[in-house]
Amino acid sequence: MMQKNKDGRIFLIFHGRFPSEKAAALFTAKNAEAFADEGREVTILVPRRLGRIKQNVSHYYGLRNNFSVVYLPTIDLFSVPGFNRAAFFLSFLIFSISTKFYLLAKAKRDDIIYSNEWLPLWFASFSFKNTFYELHDFPESKTMLFGRFIKRMRWVLIHNKWKLEKAKQLFGLDEKKIIYQANAVDIKQFDIEVMKEAARAQLGLPQDRSIVVYTGHLYSWKGVQTLADAVQYLPPNVTCYFVGGTAKDAEAFKRKNALKDGINERIVVVGHRNYREIPLWQKAADVLVLPNTAKEDISKFYTSPMKMFEYMASKRPIVASDIPSVTEILSSKNAILVKPDDAKDLARGIDQALSFSARDVEKITHNAFDTVSTHTWSMRAQAILSFIRS
Repeated sequence: MMQKNKDGRIFLIFHGRFPSEKAAALFTAKNAEAFADEGREVTILVPRRLGRIKQNVSHYYGLRNNFSVVYLPTIDLFSVPGFNRAAFFLSFLIFSISTKFYLLAKAKRDDIIYSNEWLPLWFASFSFKNTFYELHDFPESKTMLFGRFIKRMRWVLIHNKWKLEKAKQLFGLDEKKIIYQANAVDIKQFDIEVMKEAARAQLGLPQDRSIVVYTGHLYSWKGVQTLADAVQYLPPNVTCYFVGGTAKDAEAFKRKNALKDGINERIVVVGHRNYREIPLWQKAADVLVLPNTAKEDISKFYTSPMKMFEYMASKRPIVASDIPSVTEILSSKNAILVKPDDAKDLARGIDQALSFSARDVEKITHNAFDTVSTHTWSMRAQAILSFIRS
């Protein structure tokens, strides 16, 4: 364990299963590791939820064991049929109260209370001055109430430029309390030294087919159905692998696309894989696809996709939807941009990438890698800590 500096501790608050296959849980873990690497003492506060993966957090995500995790009481009724919405609010409320009592007992006044969860931060703000809010989702209703909450925060991080301008416009935030930082990637974790053929051999994938890979969840706003629909317009030697998603979502996706056991010659639904295996899947690909929809604001405006940065670090050609949340980072110089929600145009973009010469591949992947080299978790943590000290 490295020597901790004299600055206040950081308490990261996350209301969700931890660890889990969810990107939000991974984000919390990577944030904690990066802050701890900078010498800060970091504790993650999470609810004792059912269904969390029963593995050591650092081992599960392939992280350094340099932060601690505390599981706090809550009430978990998510398994009760038809009770999901009420179960969430009950769990969120009880966890937020548990968090407040834990902080009162364990935290010091100068410690930093950090989260993208508004309720525990709101509770904490009445006792601790150093509250730091990461604005991930954007309030679509009750903006006046949210505005009062966000003005109580000492610092606010916003991770894409659309939300930055919208938040300034709606809430009149003092620019001195706002920091803009996109999401990030651990480049060494994804720029692994393995050739495409070797990656395929390790995963048992065919060497004689063109392979398109999507890694991530199978939610509608991710645009995965558009990618499935695009396969019919691609050459017959192309197979598209969908890597990720909960077991329930993967089964539903298979049924929707009439796939027996999730496999045919053109589409393979792999399902959830350990996060440490994802770099191998991306290295095995000829093309990586980010097909986010433009039909939902969470996709079009709110997100800063971690998957995008992971793709860029993998040095494989990227085909992505031309939407604001994506084109903030990607452009025609480092990716192929296609019309969102258009299966034929997505297929066109994939076919274009598959037709690239070795020189074309080197150019576009070099540009993407050069761009992502300024979006590491380490650089992000350093920027945030520097902002806090200023």
